[in-house]
Amino acid sequence: KETKEDMLVTQYEGSVIESVGLIKMDFLGLKTLSIIKEALSIIKKTRGIEIDIDNIPIDDEKTYQLYSEGRTVGTFQFESAGMQKYLRDLKPTVFEDLIAMNALYRPGPMDYIPQFIARKHGREPIVYDIDCMDEYLKDTYGITVYQEQVMLLSRKLANFTRGESDTLRKAMGKKMINVLNKMKSKFITQGQANGHDPKVLEKIWGDWEKFASYAFNKSHATCYSWVAYQTAYLKANYPAELMAANLTCNKNNKADVTKFMEECVAMNLTVNGPNVNESMLNFTVNDEGHIVYGLAGVKGVGENAALEIINEREKNGKYKDVYDFLERINLSSCNRKTIESLVYAGGLDCFTDITREQYFAPIKKDSEEKGLDVLMKYAQSYRKSLEQYTNTLFGDLLSTIQIDKPVLPKVSVAWSDMTRLKYEKDMIGIYLSAHPLDSYKYLYSFFVKNNMSDLARANLINIKNQKFRVGGLVSAVKNGIDKNGAPYLIATLEDLNTTGEIALFKDDFVKYSNQFVVDACLCISGNVTESKYDPTKAYMTITDVSPMANCLEKL
Repeated sequence: KETKEDMLVTQYEGSVIESVGLIKMDFLGLKTLSIIKEALSIIKKTRGIEIDIDNIPIDDEKTYQLYSEGRTVGTFQFESAGMQKYLRDLKPTVFEDLIAMNALYRPGPMDYIPQFIARKHGREPIVYDIDCMDEYLKDTYGITVYQEQVMLLSRKLANFTRGESDTLRKAMGKKMINVLNKMKSKFITQGQANGHDPKVLEKIWGDWEKFASYAFNKSHATCYSWVAYQTAYLKANYPAELMAANLTCNKNNKADVTKFMEECVAMNLTVNGPNVNESMLNFTVNDEGHIVYGLAGVKGVGENAALEIINEREKNGKYKDVYDFLERINLSSCNRKTIESLVYAGGLDCFTDITREQYFAPIKKDSEEKGLDVLMKYAQSYRKSLEQYTNTLFGDLLSTIQIDKPVLPKVSVAWSDMTRLKYEKDMIGIYLSAHPLDSYKYLYSFFVKNNMSDLARANLINIKNQKFRVGGLVSAVKNGIDKNGAPYLIATLEDLNTTGEIALFKDDFVKYSNQFVVDACLCISGNVTESKYDPTKAYMTITDVSPMANCLEKL
C-alpha cells in the first residue's frame, strides 16, 4: 500500500473475485476532460458564451469537415498520422463512422479499414452472409466491428439467451477453447433449426473466432468517440480556445508544447509571448483572437508572482511603463530574479521606452551595476517612501512628492537575433517571437527538400533509395564512445517545424563532427538506402555538411 490508511487491498484477477460475487472496476484518469474544461472556461471569458458540452449538436458540419480533412492534432483519440490518413479517405459524415474507426484502428481489425472505407463510398458492395444480419451490421457496412454485434447476432440467428451471448463474448475474447467448442455445436444446431444453412453458420462462426480475439466493445468506443467529438467540435468552432487549453494542460511537456505550437502555425493562429499587461496565469485568448502565453509558464516567475502581477493589473489598470510596474508590484513576491526572467522572455516588451539590452547593460563604463539593478533600487526606494508617507499626517500630499526616476543609458550594440531568441527559449522552452532560421527562410524554400522528422528511424523507409537534404539549428550535442572504443556524436536539430537527430559514426564523425556545435545552422545532404536484410527498414549516409550561410553559393 502507498498510504497508511486502514484499507484492504487485493491483487486477485477480476475473473477470480467475480466467482465469489465481487465486481472489479477500472477507474481511468483522462487529461482530455481537463482540457475540455479549460477550453470552456476560456470561451466563457473571451466570448461570454457558456457551452453545455454534453448537449452540442452531433451533426455539426464544421466538425465532420475537420475530420474529413484529417486536421485532428489536439483532439482526442484521432490525432495519429495513420488515423489522419484513414479519416481523409473515409470522410466521416455520421457519428457511427467515428465509433467504427475508433474500434477498427488497432492491430488486427485495422486490416478491415480499407474495406470499410470502400463500402461506405460504394466502391465495394455491402454483402451479408444471411440477409437478416443487416439489422445489426448496417451501420458498419456489413463488417462485424463490435463485440455487441456478435452477441446480438448469436441471439438473432441461434436463439442464444442474453447470458449465453455474454459468455460467448468472454470465451472468444479470452480464447476459452472448451467453452467455444460447446457453444459452437449449440450455435449450429439452433441456427439450423431457425432455417439457416449450416455451412453458412460454420463460416460465420469461423469469422467470429478470427475477429473476436481483437473485437472491441462498442459502448467503450462510443464513450471515447464522444469525448473525441467534443474536442473536435471545440477545435472546429473555437480553435484558439481549444489550442490555448491544450497548451495550458501540457505546459510542462516541452515536446507537446512544441507540437501544439506547430499546429497553431498550421491553423494560422497567432501566439503572443508573455506580456505583463495582457497575460493571465495560463494560456488565454485575447480580444483579437490571438493566443497569449501565460505568466506562470515563464521559467523563474512562479504562480505567486504571476498572480501578484495579474491581480494588481485587474484592480488598478494596466501598467503605464516600467516605473509604474515596479512601483505597484509587491517586491517580496516579484523579486529581481522574477523581473529578470520576464525581461528575457519578452514580458516587459510592452514598455517600448526600454529595450531588453538596456536592463543588462552597465550603467557606466566598467561599472558592475546594470540597468536592472538601478531600477530595483528605485522600486525599493519608492516603496519605502510610500510606507513612510502613508503613515504620516501628510499622507494625502504623497502625489506632490517626487522620486527621481533613473534613466538607463542607450545601448550601442543590440543583441543579435540569436542571443535574444536563446534567452527567450531558456525562459519559455520554445522559440516564440521568431525562429533562428527565419533569416534563411527564402533560401530554405529552395535548398531544403525534407523535414528533420523524415530522418527519424521509423520514417526513413518512406524516402528509401532517395537523396535527402535537410536544414536545421543544432539545439543539442551528445558525444560518446561506442563498445569498440570509437567516438560518436548524436546531434539534435530543429528546422522550422520539426525536430530530429543526426548520428555521426566512424568516417562521418571524423569529417563532420567539428561543425555540429550548439546554435550552428547547418545544411546536411545524403542518401537513404533500403536495408538488404529487412525491406521494412532503411539507413542514411551523409555526403555533405555545410553552414547554411554557404548554401546559396554551394548549391
